[in-house]
Amino acid sequence: MSKMNNDKGITVIESLIAVVLTAIAIISLMPMQSISLNVGTRADYMGRAAYLMQSELEAREYAIMNQNISITLTPTDPFVTKYTVNGALTASAADTFFTVRTFVNTAAGATNAWIVHVQVTWPGGPASGVRSSIIATRHYNF
Repeated sequence: MSKMNNDKGITVIESLIAVVLTAIAIISLMPMQSISLNVGTRADYMGRAAYLMQSELEAREYAIMNQNISITLTPTDPFVTKYTVNGALTASAADTFFTVRTFVNTAAGATNAWIVHVQVTWPGGPASGVRSSIIATRHYNF
């Protein structure tokens, strides 16, 4: 008699409880999706800004080392270039501009040395943006 009453299946009530618990778990994780998208977007913009900053620093250093630019700029007269998120100089309707400001100043008390400051800003980014400086020198032939 005990063999006939041995039901080892899943009941409807157990199935409903499992579905409800799974739904609660999924619903509690949904707000994290928008947070992760925002963090990913900010990280993408920061990475693009760091790339533009480094490229500008290297280009100005190369130009100074090879005497290709005139070093007569003051901090109130920077090079200003605008780039879009996709890297083009023209923007689409939904695009964001990165503004690259480059200052080249003579190093105080030094000859043949210049300080290059680069700052990259974009709408929605930190107010100071991403910035860095290098000292570039000219090496003349011996």
